[in-house]
Formats: sequence, structure tokens, C-alpha cells
Amino acid sequence: MSHRRVGGAGKGFEMGISYFVSVISFVLFTIVAMLVLGPVIRKLRLYTVPELFARRFGKLAALIPALIIGFLYMTPTFGMQLVGMSSILSSITNLPFFWGIFLGFAVTLVFTLIGGMPSVAWTDAIQTLVILAGVIITLVVGVAYVGGPAVVVAATPQHLLTFGSIGGLELLNWFLIFGPFYLIWQTTWQRLTAAKSTKVGISAVVSGFIISGVIGLLAIFIGITAVQMFPAGTAPDLIYTSFISELFPGPIGGLLMVSLLAALLTGATSFLLSGAINVSKDIYQGWVNPNAGDTQILKVSRLSVGFMAVLGLVIALLVKDIIAIYQIALSFTASALVAPVLAAMFWERATKTGVLASTIGALVASLAWRLAGTPFGIHEIAPGLLTSALLLVVVSLATKHSDDETVIAYFHAFRRGRLAGDGVPVEGQVVYAGEDLLLEVDAVPVAAVSADSGSPGDETDARASEQRGRP
Repeated sequence: MSHRRVGGAGKGFEMGISYFVSVISFVLFTIVAMLVLGPVIRKLRLYTVPELFARRFGKLAALIPALIIGFLYMTPTFGMQLVGMSSILSSITNLPFFWGIFLGFAVTLVFTLIGGMPSVAWTDAIQTLVILAGVIITLVVGVAYVGGPAVVVAATPQHLLTFGSIGGLELLNWFLIFGPFYLIWQTTWQRLTAAKSTKVGISAVVSGFIISGVIGLLAIFIGITAVQMFPAGTAPDLIYTSFISELFPGPIGGLLMVSLLAALLTGATSFLLSGAINVSKDIYQGWVNPNAGDTQILKVSRLSVGFMAVLGLVIALLVKDIIAIYQIALSFTASALVAPVLAAMFWERATKTGVLASTIGALVASLAWRLAGTPFGIHEIAPGLLTSALLLVVVSLATKHSDDETVIAYFHAFRRGRLAGDGVPVEGQVVYAGEDLLLEVDAVPVAAVSADSGSPGDETDARASEQRGRP
């Protein structure tokens, strides 16, 4: 959620209301995903994308998604949180941006290794109310500060108030960047599976994303209002925090800054823990040491946290733009994984060879397109998605199913009542053990909707809750 406030305000300052296309996209894709795929995900008791790949396409096919999610999504988005933390510290102190990133890195790493999941979970529900109230108050006070709505409308350049002023191609780029990824975002899968019922889970996820969308829209309006207060060329990621500092120089401003910093810290911790689960469970236990005990897995998990934190620090130092980092994380992950996930749900003819070619080919195509300078102004996610879909279809039709595949289209099987009962393993399923990695979370209301359920956040507490309910 922090990226929607800090990054959204910055983009509102730069692009105006046209950036709202990103909000429309992620909310729309999430609602469609929950209504169409939600009941199937719940029936299969899925918590991660690698689990789905392992069940449907075999163990080898699950390795690539685990690497992609752990290092192409979780690690860059951790770096994104560090940039946000540094933006806050730079706004309220004289600390240079560079050292703000290092301080955020050190605090988050210690917080994660010592606190574990309890350091994250209890903050979610409170943050929902604080974040929403803080954004509303900031916008209302800010509009009044510059002279009222009429002044904002009259003094703001017209292109910032015109949806679509950036052009149809740019609108499509932003729509694709922020939409397809949310078909495969593990947080929604985990919260849905851990809910009391399918109806409750779907309602909770959809509600959370609608709240996130509202906050994203309000942040854009804050950025537009800030045009009256800050000169052109102001660093976008400093707009939101500078806006607060200008409006609330006293204790109220401090409270808003602290709440934002806490949200960033919580999000950063969640990314490290979630990525560590992908590394320690999906990769280490799934491939390196299938017989690993809880102590070994916990050790690998902690080492993974440290490694991912350092890698995220490097990314934050190299790319000091929240939305730029998030674009990379979303686009490469979605390009590689969306088509195979949809194939597992809808197309029985998809083969493991086709999926492997699809995921690798999408990454190569996206990277090549980006290195080529995004020809014709088309973002790399478009050729990535197209390449993934084409390779999946062509290679699958040219190859046979492997022995370790479970040949099924889960959505159609669900509609026909052919799926096994909840908790019954099927061929290829990765069964997770040693869930005490997640520490003591018995009292945490994992299905509660928070503002961070519509943005990067806790991706591991849900799996622990489900494990507690198994015999």
C-alpha cells in the first residue's frame, strides 16, 4: 500500500489523472480473478504459484516460478520499500537519500530476523484505518491549503486533469503493467485459502483491493494538488512526504510519517519472509534436500532473508524510483507466469515442455525488448506476454505430456465436480511441512482485510493458519 501513496502521489504530480488507469487495472484484474478462479484456488488449497506448477506440470516446472517470485518479484519490491523509507527519512531529517536506504536496510533486516511473522501480522488491521484516514485528511487539508477545489482546477495544467492525455499507447502500457500480475499474486491466493469459506475469502480480497484502489486514487489527487506547492522537476518519490511536511509540521505530521514508515517496514519484512519461504521450501526442500528437517529449513530461510536483503539493497541503490522498481517486478513476473497459470486452469493440452519454453522464452523476450529500448514505445510486458502465450501453445501442441504431469484443466474439472476433496494430495503436489518457520501466529486474524491486502504484504501467515487446521 505504501507504493500506492508515495508512488501514486508522485505519478499524479507527473502524469495527473491518467495514472488512474493503473488503479482500474489492478482492481479489475483482481475482481475477475477472484470471481472466476477464486473457487478453484480455494478447492485446490493453493498457497503459492509453484504449488500449482508442481501439481499440474511436475516438480521441474515448479522450480522456475519459485526463482522468479523469490528473486524477480520479492527482492525488487523489498528494494522499493527501502526507497520509500529513505524518502521519508530525507523529508523529516537531513539524512542523505543514500544513507536513508542503508538505515532502512539495517532496521528491516534486524526486524525481520528477530521478529518474524508476529512483527508483521498484528499491524495489518490497524494500518488499514490509519492509512485510509491519513490519506483522506492529507488530501482535504491540502486542497484547503492551496485555496480550495476551484483553485486546484483552475491552476492545474489541463493535461493533468484530462484522463488519456498521455495517449492510448501509454494507457495500454500502464494497464498491462499493473493488471495481469494480480491474476497470479500469491497474497490473494493465501488469504482466500485461509478464509472461513470461499464466499468470505472472495469478499475479503475484493473489498481489500477496492479500498486499495480508493487510496490509490486519493494519492493521485494529492499529487495533482501538490503541483500548486512544488516546482516542476521535484523528485516524484518526495512529493507525498514533502506534502505532509508542508501541511503538518507538528505532531500530526509526525504521526502520519511514522504510520507511513511503519507500513513500509511491515511491507519490507513481508517481502523478505515470503521470498525466504519460496527459497527454503520450494527450492531447498523441493530440490536440494527433500528430507530436510525444520531446523535445516529454518537456517536456510534465515540465510535467504540476508541474501535477498543485500540484493534488494543493491537494487534500491541503483534504481531510486519506486514505480520504476515496481514496474520491473510486475512486468517480468507476469510475462513469465500468467499464461502457464491460465493454461493449468483452462487448457488440458498444455505440456510441461510447453510451460518451460513459455516461462523462459517470456523472460528472454521481455529482457531483450527492454535492452532494445522498448521499440515503438511498447512496454516490455506486451511482447513478454505474447511470447509466453505463443510458445506455450506451439510447443505444447508439438510435444507430449510427461509422466510426472497431472493432465487436467482445473477450472473445467472443478465445474464438473471432478476435483479431489480439500487437502487430498494429487500427483505432483508439493506438500509443505515444518510450518513453524512462520513462528507463533495462532492468534493472528489472517483473513482480515487490510490495506496491504491490496498491495504487497504478508504472504506467509495464511499458509500457517491452514496448516494449523490440518490433522
